[in-house]
Amino acid sequence: MKTKNKSQSEIVGFAVIIVIVTVIGLIFLSISIGRGEKIERTSVEISDFLQSTMYHTTNCTTTFTPNYESIQELIKACYRNENCINLDKQACAVLEEDYSKIVKHSFNVSDDSRNKAYKLEIYYENRREVNASSASRASSNKEEIMNFTEGNFKNCSSEAGASQAIDLYPGSIKVELDMCYG
Repeated sequence: MKTKNKSQSEIVGFAVIIVIVTVIGLIFLSISIGRGEKIERTSVEISDFLQSTMYHTTNCTTTFTPNYESIQELIKACYRNENCINLDKQACAVLEEDYSKIVKHSFNVSDDSRNKAYKLEIYYENRREVNASSASRASSNKEEIMNFTEGNFKNCSSEAGASQAIDLYPGSIKVELDMCYG
């Protein structure tokens, strides 16, 4: 009888150890899942959006009427501090007005929607500085042209973004759009 009781108590002890290890494993798993770390990815949808907006025609002309500028050409004109001769406005003012409308109306951003926030950044990056050394690859070689944000990036379950490059010798202008999803 003693061997039977001894083996029964060993089996019960083994079962208790398994239960304890399982509970500890479940607690660890729930803590690691509960953190909800952000997932960052590149979005084809955002990339297509940026590419298509480059061809949107604005009501600004920097040379002569009816040669109206696309968003892409208006970004270049803004970088060069040109004026819209038909509107008596700076190209940057027209760009900010038109591009912010396009983005705002394309992505419904609110706490109640899937899109919680967006950030659009337009900057010039000199290739000579980037290629000179790895030390100059820091953000110091970015010359900001325009930047606008709507919403709050604090409570994102995931983020996605894309960029569009516009060649402008000796560097390029980058248009980056980041989205926060909830």
